[in-house]
Order: sequence, then structure tokens, then C-alpha cells
Amino acid sequence: MGAGHYAVFMRLTMAQRRAVTKATAVRYRSASKGAKAVILDELCELTGWHRDHVREALRAALGPRPAARKPVPRAPVYGEAVMAALRKVWAVLDAPAGKRMAPFLGEAVTALERAGELDLDPGVRAALCGMSAATIDRRLASDRAKLVVRGRSCTKPGSLLKSQIPDPDLGGVGRRGAGVRRDRPGRSRGWRPAR
Repeated sequence: MGAGHYAVFMRLTMAQRRAVTKATAVRYRSASKGAKAVILDELCELTGWHRDHVREALRAALGPRPAARKPVPRAPVYGEAVMAALRKVWAVLDAPAGKRMAPFLGEAVTALERAGELDLDPGVRAALCGMSAATIDRRLASDRAKLVVRGRSCTKPGSLLKSQIPDPDLGGVGRRGAGVRRDRPGRSRGWRPAR
């Protein structure tokens, strides 16, 4: 930037710089990538701002971006009849993961129909047997969450358990066991009775 350019932007007030930026913003928005580079160069020379600041000022001059439209939720592919059958097969197979359940779903449905446990329409049967492992996991996530045990564990803290845990340093069970104490690997000091 030469001395002549410095004199130009020193004469512009902040309000004038904002006005120039606002006027250029509409042209900048619809310009190609190469044209945007030229516009940025022009504004940098005119205002004396850095390129990053000019970009930020142009974005601010354009105003907020239009809000993204909310996606329209799709209709569920698998109805309640398919889900009820899936839950039943899942429970009979002892709640496996979708990866383990999907390959054998057709065989399990056939066996349950033969035993009289399931009575499915051909469309429901086709939808159930064609379900992917990921979809099975996604659709059974709420049922799987109900199986998770909540609360504290049943192990109670305390000194009663400490005497039941083997201590490798003492060679026996708990603190009472008489054994070999190891100072360093390979070396040991044997237990000696008091004299």
C-alpha cells in the first residue's frame, strides 16, 4: 500500500467506510470467487482494513443469514405391527444386539410362526426380515434402556472385605496372613518369629 492509498482512507470516516461496505456487500454476495477477490482488494485499498476484517464487515453488512428450514420429519417406515413383532423376537432371543440379531431374524420369525407364537401378514413379515442391524438397534434403544440396572452396586465398602482379599506382598489372605514379603523382584525376606 503506497502513500497515496494511505491518504485516501485517512480521509474516509468510519460512517463512510460502513456505507461503502454496505453498498458493495450485495455485489460481493452474487460475485464469483475471482470477482470476490477483486472486490476484497478494492475495499482493502479504499478503507485501509485488513482482508479478514473486510470479509467480516461484508458479512455483517449483508445481515443475518436466513434461518435454515426445519426438515420435515419422514413418515416411519416400520409401523407398530412390525415393531411389536420385532420386540417379541428380540425378547425370545434374549435381547441380542442388532448385528447379532439381523442375520438370524428370518429364521427366528419362521420358527416362531411354526410354533404358533407369531402370526404375521406377508407385508409385515417382509418388512421385519428386511430390517437392517442399525435400524434394529435404533428402534429397540428405548427397550434396551429399560433393561439397564440403575442405582448403586451391591458391593458394600468396608474392612470386612479387606480381610478376604489376597495380598501378594504378604503371601496369604488379608493382613493377618504370615508369608513372604518381597522388597524387590526375586529377593525376599522370610518371616521370622520374634525371639
